Amino acid sequence: MRHAAKFGYDELFVRSDFVNQIQQVTKEQGVHVVFDPVGGEMRKQSLDVLRPFGQLVIVGNASGQADVAQSSNELWIRNKTVTGFALGEYSRFAPDEVGKAARESLQLIAKHGIHTEISGIYPLEKASEAHALLEDGKTIGKLLLQM
Repeated sequence: MRHAAKFGYDELFVRSDFVNQIQQVTKEQGVHVVFDPVGGEMRKQSLDVLRPFGQLVIVGNASGQADVAQSSNELWIRNKTVTGFALGEYSRFAPDEVGKAARESLQLIAKHGIHTEISGIYPLEKASEAHALLEDGKTIGKLLLQM
């Protein structure tokens, strides 16, 4: 958490107890949006912390757990929205838009307008070593393969 705190977040929540922490900080109101790259049980908990008219954006399933069934009636009654975003599919649908956004993002990174954490740069021959670090959760930010 110390590492994340240096990015200026208002609040940081520990994954194991984030539902209670969010409910306490928001005085039981919940949050407007959750971006969920984890899936599984975390996805269900993410829905639980949304306020009415809140939105859950699914961006991955890093846990590898089975999808969580969600009642559309419950979404309707609780006034919540679930949507997905997959960059690969969006690239096939709108390659020009994605290309433009990628160029703008890389320019911001180059000008230090946004910060991205890079854990390491590995030659392509050591891709398996880099992948093992990712699998073991021993990285912060991105790993780059040099070609």
